[in-house]
Amino acid sequence: MDIRFLCDSNLGKLSKWLRILGYDTLFDRGDADQCFILKAGREGRIALTRKRNLGGDSGRLIVVKADRVEGQIGEVMEALSIKPDPKDRMTLCLRCNAKLKAAVKADVEETVPAYVYQNCTDFRKCPDCGKIYWPGTHPRRVDEYLRTRIPTRPL
Repeated sequence: MDIRFLCDSNLGKLSKWLRILGYDTLFDRGDADQCFILKAGREGRIALTRKRNLGGDSGRLIVVKADRVEGQIGEVMEALSIKPDPKDRMTLCLRCNAKLKAAVKADVEETVPAYVYQNCTDFRKCPDCGKIYWPGTHPRRVDEYLRTRIPTRPL
């Protein structure tokens, strides 16, 4: 995906969900200000904030109005006229935003629960922070969450 985001400190849940959807999304713990907007611009990112008093290039800044993440996701998708591709879901590390890599099952034996190791065959590892991911019930729960909580924008 070529759309990249920078979320301010008020949009932590949104940044996580954008990563789940496969969008390269950084979370900035600082206050959204002109430096925040400049950082987004330098990195080719769209700045997402809840601060209504920020000025800037309207094409590179979205002021998110919704209070809850389910509304925020739909608001961003609508503002940019985009629809996430389901094949991109869960391809980024939720912790650090790196692209996940396939992991050999034998290499993760010591790092995942025994039950998971016995019952799963598909593992992914973050090359930056080392976090291990496996399908489990997450893909189904993500699909259900998106289907039931964001009915106006089917994803």
